[in-house]
Amino acid sequence: MDTRIRFTAKEDLYNKAKELKTKELPSDMFSLFIDAYHTQIKDEETNRIKKAVIYNIVGIDMEGRKSLVSYYIYFGSESKEDWLQILNDLIKRGLKRVMIIVSDDFPGLSHAIKNLFPQTDHQLCFLHMQRNIKKNMSKQDAKQFYEELTLIKRIEDYEKAVMKFEELCKGYEKKYPAYIKGLLNKKDNYFNYKKYPEAVRKYIYTTNVVENINSRIELIRANTGGYFQSIKTAEVAIYVTVSRIEKNKWKEPLPLVKSALYELKQMFVKKFYGQTQFS
Repeated sequence: MDTRIRFTAKEDLYNKAKELKTKELPSDMFSLFIDAYHTQIKDEETNRIKKAVIYNIVGIDMEGRKSLVSYYIYFGSESKEDWLQILNDLIKRGLKRVMIIVSDDFPGLSHAIKNLFPQTDHQLCFLHMQRNIKKNMSKQDAKQFYEELTLIKRIEDYEKAVMKFEELCKGYEKKYPAYIKGLLNKKDNYFNYKKYPEAVRKYIYTTNVVENINSRIELIRANTGGYFQSIKTAEVAIYVTVSRIEKNKWKEPLPLVKSALYELKQMFVKKFYGQTQFS
């Protein structure tokens, strides 16, 4: 009896997990946060443990509520094809307009966003950019660059912040040509969050919200033998993790986002309909 109860409970969780990634989506969202979590999952067809990628997508809707919009699991490594499939699936399920998408600098994602959500701002995770400075510069140069970047981050105006960032980068261009070229090519994407009301900027300059989910899933993986026993097991882990967060921390709209909703909705209408006020 106990075994049957446990099996039924697990099947119920799995069915709810499947519903989560097939449910109809709202047509309009304030923001999406996308991250790729690399793990290992046992392939039931071959009975082999394989590399896999779990893509979790968290959203904030136009009322300031946060939720897991969807998740996707693919065997292998992250690819451009994955991103196109993911964004197309979101569109198929009803999503039409997103003000800003926040992600790390994943190959192929920027291209997919430009093609499928051409009016959407793409914010690259500012914290990841900061962390990568140490990996690409000498200790002394990284310290100086980081200090200057911290001052630029305090600038309120988007265009001024981008201009100052460009000036900072060009000061290191001869010494680190490849690295600096990459930063300059994406300079706008690191500061898109500054286009938005000050109250909401803390939520949309980093992918921390979805990385937090990934770290919790990673803990489950580590405690169950170092890999997920099947895709089904991984999906249940995702559902259990997120449902707990949604019932607690995400139960109510984010206060600061809620306080800026009127301004955000005005921005939304202007961005997607070319108007400055509601009709």
